[in-house]
Amino acid sequence: MFVILIAAALLAPAYSFYTCDELSFCSNIRYNFDGLSFTLTNIQIGDAVTGDLVNDQTAESFQLKFVALEGDTFRLTVQDSDNSRYTPENDALNGAPTEQPLTLVSSSDELYVVSAGDNLVNLYLSPFHIEIVRDDQVIIEVNKANRLTINTGDDDQSVALDISFPVANAAYGIPLHAEGLSLSSTGPGGLSSYRMFNVDYGSYPTNTRESLYGAIGVLYGVSSFSITSGLFWMNGAQTFIDITNEGDGVDSLFISETGALELFLFAGPTLQECVRQYTALTGVTALPQYFTLGYHQCRYSYMTQEDVETVVAEFDNHNFPMDVIWLDIDYSDGYKYFTWNYTAFPDPVGMQNNVLATGRKMVAISDPHIKAEEGYFVYDQALEQDFFVKNPDGSVFEGVCWPGLSSYIDYFNPAAQEWYGELYLLENFPDSTLNLYIWNDMNEPSVFEVDELTMPGNLSHYGGLQHKDIHNMYGFKQTQATRAGLLKRDPTKRPFLLTRAHFAGSQRYTAMWTGDNVASWEHLRISIPMILTESLAGMAFCGADVGGFVGNVEDELHQRWYQAGAWYPFYRGHSDASTVRREPYLYPDDIQARIRSAMRVRYVHIPYWYTLFFEHELTGDPIVRPLSYHYPQDEAVLAIDEQWLIGSSIMAAPVLYEGASSVTTYFPGGDNEYWLDIANGNVYIGGASYEIPVDMDSQPYYYKSGSIILTIQDEVRSTEEHRDSSYVMYIFTDADLQATGNFYLDDLESFDYRNQVYLYYQFNYDGENLSVESLNGDADYDREFTISEINILTPAVPFSEIPIKPTHTVIDMNIAFGKIKAKTMINLSS
Repeated sequence: MFVILIAAALLAPAYSFYTCDELSFCSNIRYNFDGLSFTLTNIQIGDAVTGDLVNDQTAESFQLKFVALEGDTFRLTVQDSDNSRYTPENDALNGAPTEQPLTLVSSSDELYVVSAGDNLVNLYLSPFHIEIVRDDQVIIEVNKANRLTINTGDDDQSVALDISFPVANAAYGIPLHAEGLSLSSTGPGGLSSYRMFNVDYGSYPTNTRESLYGAIGVLYGVSSFSITSGLFWMNGAQTFIDITNEGDGVDSLFISETGALELFLFAGPTLQECVRQYTALTGVTALPQYFTLGYHQCRYSYMTQEDVETVVAEFDNHNFPMDVIWLDIDYSDGYKYFTWNYTAFPDPVGMQNNVLATGRKMVAISDPHIKAEEGYFVYDQALEQDFFVKNPDGSVFEGVCWPGLSSYIDYFNPAAQEWYGELYLLENFPDSTLNLYIWNDMNEPSVFEVDELTMPGNLSHYGGLQHKDIHNMYGFKQTQATRAGLLKRDPTKRPFLLTRAHFAGSQRYTAMWTGDNVASWEHLRISIPMILTESLAGMAFCGADVGGFVGNVEDELHQRWYQAGAWYPFYRGHSDASTVRREPYLYPDDIQARIRSAMRVRYVHIPYWYTLFFEHELTGDPIVRPLSYHYPQDEAVLAIDEQWLIGSSIMAAPVLYEGASSVTTYFPGGDNEYWLDIANGNVYIGGASYEIPVDMDSQPYYYKSGSIILTIQDEVRSTEEHRDSSYVMYIFTDADLQATGNFYLDDLESFDYRNQVYLYYQFNYDGENLSVESLNGDADYDREFTISEINILTPAVPFSEIPIKPTHTVIDMNIAFGKIKAKTMINLSS
């Protein structure tokens, strides 16, 4: 959240955000083209390549280690001789990666060649650089331009390295920026570098390389004709990246203010494999509770208990589904977290129970700034136990945020982490219940009235760390502590947590959203590549504020945003305190009907979303995906980021422009792939663009032929009512009348699924028979579910004569596991 006062203050010079050119550590490297030159000496090859990396100009020596990891991944580490540079590996990585043996192929005074799996690695000794070779192609080049820099001065500990993807023709990654999916080229000598430095940037502009709320150093060199490969720059400090992306290879230069040089390289050979290689390192989003996939209603702020209960009642009165209502900072006593404003919320437990009785949950905000006020138990305990971030002189740092003068918890202290997490226990958070989930905001960290609205880099953290070493990890550490506390509070239920600041590995702890966006068409459009990029960087549970947080949203935009947002993984409406109230029931009947229809589309498909989240935990595949994820050889899709895939079977192509009467939509795949619009009864052949007519009621999305999807068609108040619903199956056959699809079901909330208490089926249709098989024979869940209706839709050939042809084949449903009932075997409409 970001009030107008602060947003306006950003326009003043005191609140400007730096570019590379304005910071000497970065500009000195960016504009140094002299070729610094390093030599690799004293090489030893065993399970890893080790050696001394010597600066040819200064004779300084550094420790190099190069290892192969499982899954066509490599790791390059360069450290000072005393191993003193900070590395975030214990947090960013999901455990120690498994190393694979390297085999020496050949060696000479100039070059060592080693192999691992299908990859060759050329290690050139002087000047030092590395090539990764696959299928006789150089797919990654490290330090080919001699930009490796390791500064060792007292005031400059910066590191830099150039990495190239010579066969790529697009670059994806390095969130969070309000940029397109395919990253554009930077300078030097021209456009600004991409910056990764978590900041509280309210009302941020679109199409910018400026820092926002998250920093994940994963970059993919995407190719539509050859091999896609990638990298992960693992560094917790401020980092700038230059990209040269002219369609004939992708070059990058990473410059970090401090830290060890930690680089992972992904050999692909596809974008899907690269994403899986990255998530194998940093982890996946754990399967969330089912309710979290419904619609969330938020505002800064619902000011009273009466207001909260009225909003819930009005959603019911107007037949809008909702699963969660949110509390921003005003529920607390003077913005002191873990307290309640009892004047405005006289009965918090009663309120939470009343909301629960309607089938809904609640979320309350909890920021990292702690009001510096004696007598406030959180402040007193943290001060007594020395849990706050320090000034250079050892005194407690104080800065201004929502409560006024505040101190900030040092989550890098393990004892502070544990203590903070336990604040969420019911006995420590008075009048909270197990129905209350948590939102960590302002955790970049945001500090008002200081340079760049965040902590100075010279502050001290536990273990001798300076803030500049770990700036981009601060919010990560808060969510790590919060999730641990929620698990202690209720070890039987999967926690739900939302964050704004995030880092590599944050996906293991939390969902995220794109921060304080604006009620504009530009922000609606840019939300899609922002979400796609986060998804490719592991943050599978991601979204953007529907309607735009800042500013009043005009009616047409609001309706279109609900239609598009129904296809975000995280679906939440949110607005600033200064905006006109915009709950859906406040609008005229025609607008209500369109918003209700968009929400209904979301709820119909939640069983499909839930299956995708389960499969994400298994594979690392994102929930929402760019078209290039499944159509890597189609160059036409590389820069498409106004339509996207949900899994592999649904494509969203919503209306994103004001006053639009049509949408130009590209349908991927070849002549034998079809995309079905069941709302209008149309079929589109893959490999071509179509001009799709639309009106205000249109919310275009398409099913891929060859798919089977289970839906719930019941109109519900919340997903709680899905527990008793039957399923409607859609079979969208391909040209050969074949179709397949997966379905997952468990108890929707507990961790029992990790003990294989679930159903996970694959349905297969062969043109005559529908069969089902278990995808995990060891899994079982004592739950019978009903398929009440089966619809089979087959593309007609030629498609222009009969858009969708129902198949009139009698189905033999071969049920092998006794969990499925079919009440109506087939229900076909002409």
